[in-house]
Amino acid sequence: MVLIGLLAAGIWWDFGIRKNFGAVVPGKIYRSGQPSEAQLEEWIQEYGFKSILVMRSGVPPYEQELAERNGIKIYHAPFSAAKGLEEGQWETIRPILTDEGNLPILVHCHGGGDRSGIVTVLYRVEVQGWPLEKALREMNRYYHISIRYPALQKQLRERYQDVPEEVAVQMAQ
Repeated sequence: MVLIGLLAAGIWWDFGIRKNFGAVVPGKIYRSGQPSEAQLEEWIQEYGFKSILVMRSGVPPYEQELAERNGIKIYHAPFSAAKGLEEGQWETIRPILTDEGNLPILVHCHGGGDRSGIVTVLYRVEVQGWPLEKALREMNRYYHISIRYPALQKQLRERYQDVPEEVAVQMAQ
């Protein structure tokens, strides 16, 4: 019973308080769920974000105002966690994440596990050259529940099903 309580407290801390925050590339790319106004303000000061990539359907007014006040560019690329990325959407997002002028950047959605997860997996595989399975394990550690949104991992597996290892390495270059 104590173990279950500790596990629940850990999940509550990661997901509820820290908003599933984590570094993809320390000093450059960070991922999270939707931060509160105070939290976002704190992160802007701590990490010096130049850009924010929002994948939710809307950008909260306080986020827009904080970005304007701090000279931060907001990119808005909404998509459904239930359906995954639309055709060509990754080709729009990838240059945002690889443009040094946008870094450091915060990439976020509502909870930080699903939409942030698929974008992080694509970055890990195609930019950093990670094997898909390793990137998917990381996605799951950030509370992606594949049973809830099976389309995301299905989309990733279909994208890379016939990609030989050497081609995946070339994609990363």
